[in-house]
Amino acid sequence: MKFVFYDDFKPGLLKGDRVIDISEELKGIEAQTPQLLLEGFIKGYEGLKPSLEKALERKGIPVGDVRLRQPVPKPGLFLCGVGGYGEGEGRKRPLDFFLKGWTSICGDGDTVTLPHHLARIFNHEAELAVVFGKTLKDVSGDEAMDGVFGYTTMCDVSARAVPDVSGFWPQKSFDGFGPVGPCLVTKDEIPDPYDLAIKLWVNGELRQDYNTDDMSHDLPAKIKFLSEICTLSPGDVMACGTNHHGLGPLQDGDVCEMEIERIGRLSFNVVDPHKRIWDVKEHTRP
Repeated sequence: MKFVFYDDFKPGLLKGDRVIDISEELKGIEAQTPQLLLEGFIKGYEGLKPSLEKALERKGIPVGDVRLRQPVPKPGLFLCGVGGYGEGEGRKRPLDFFLKGWTSICGDGDTVTLPHHLARIFNHEAELAVVFGKTLKDVSGDEAMDGVFGYTTMCDVSARAVPDVSGFWPQKSFDGFGPVGPCLVTKDEIPDPYDLAIKLWVNGELRQDYNTDDMSHDLPAKIKFLSEICTLSPGDVMACGTNHHGLGPLQDGDVCEMEIERIGRLSFNVVDPHKRIWDVKEHTRP
């Protein structure tokens, strides 16, 4: 199933090009925020499945008539992998992650505003993201995948070489620097997460084009590593890193789109109040 939030964070299921409201099916979940509603949906999913499958028989409304929102609005942990792919050269860096601020999360069709900070450049990084469905602590590799609820797309917008700032967190956590969506796809819809095409376009120009079969460390290894450091909870997010070939600048007026096979396409706009300009050919990695 493909879970979405839409309009004022109403819960829904995405079926083709239509959205089916499931507010009635989730009315038994006590939740004061969209994130808590999502977590209740995840925890109660197996019991909800019969009613959700019946809901999918309804016609729904055209997706073009609603505003899709980020399917994971405020995770307790937003963890992002560093150097996640071999990049066709057999690279395998040690496992490493950083925390990205949840306030960076925005949704499909939203606008990313570049901050005033004097970064050398602002880049896009198209990534597969895992959403957890169970509490995980010190799990083995064999147990790790049982804790995965589903998958979504994430663009790790990144500032580079910001003066007087070190480390990933401050350069990756500006508001809006984590577009997520358009939906959260349950694990059963993606039997092989190591065979997914990931593409990213800027203004219609294809930049990133890679497959998850080049992932340096598999998901169980990543999850085991993280669970030995911190407790992972339902609704937390783990982004899997990117293939750096094709990384290029984001600047004022750009429309960035990314798509992951079996999940869907995420689009966002870029605005820079300071109108900085980078030469695309010069600053796009081959």
